[in-house]
Amino acid sequence: MNVQIKLLSDIELHQPLLLAAWPGMGHVALKAFVFLHEALRAQNLAFVEEPEFFRIPGISIQDGLVQSTLLPKSGFYYCERSDEENDLLFFVGDQQPVGGKEYHLASSLLNFADSLGVKRVITAAAMPTAINHYQPSEVWVTATHSELLTDLTPFCEKVLREGQISGMNGLLLGVAKQLGMEGFCLLGEIPFYTTEIENPKASMSVLRVLGKILGLRLDFRELEELAQETEKEIDNYLLELQQRQQEEDKQAEDQEGPVTVH
Repeated sequence: MNVQIKLLSDIELHQPLLLAAWPGMGHVALKAFVFLHEALRAQNLAFVEEPEFFRIPGISIQDGLVQSTLLPKSGFYYCERSDEENDLLFFVGDQQPVGGKEYHLASSLLNFADSLGVKRVITAAAMPTAINHYQPSEVWVTATHSELLTDLTPFCEKVLREGQISGMNGLLLGVAKQLGMEGFCLLGEIPFYTTEIENPKASMSVLRVLGKILGLRLDFRELEELAQETEKEIDNYLLELQQRQQEEDKQAEDQEGPVTVH
């Protein structure tokens, strides 16, 4: 079962690298690669629209009226660079595929990328650790081949020696290796208690490392401002949780009633 990929333009890319991202913990990967392809003004290349690969959770209602069903958007974008540099091919997916179809999606996307000359795949992910949300987000790396990992350590000293990377952000690298490609994943640290909260600080840390690897000059002011706003939102979130817990503890004490001694 192959995914139908519809080309929007015909382009020849120079030794392209594939940078692929889907939603995950802290939206670290998706936020980073969407920011990057927008900053580089990447152009639309192709899109994937396969309803059976995705779960449609429900419908939207506005002003009392049911809105048309919107399918998750998944697409390829490209950015041409100088002759001495690799062109960049982005894949951005709005939603993780339904269970059991991940491998088919990954192999189809990689076969398409291979037809464009891609030999190296780059993904990103979150690395939950025991930091707090004001601490710097350090970046870890893992790769498909030991030689590539050695080449990356000058840019990223923390190596993920054991563990798992869930979802398509991890699976894509495993399938890439199976198909004879090489690749690596950059993992930005996030606090354990913020896995469901967007973490632009971790995305920015990933992009700083990736920028050094690829020789990119990026303006992070937008992400820096967003990271500061997110820190305040997390403060408010934690305060609400603390107040809610105090109220629940008080209600539990009140329900116990006075202790009667005979």
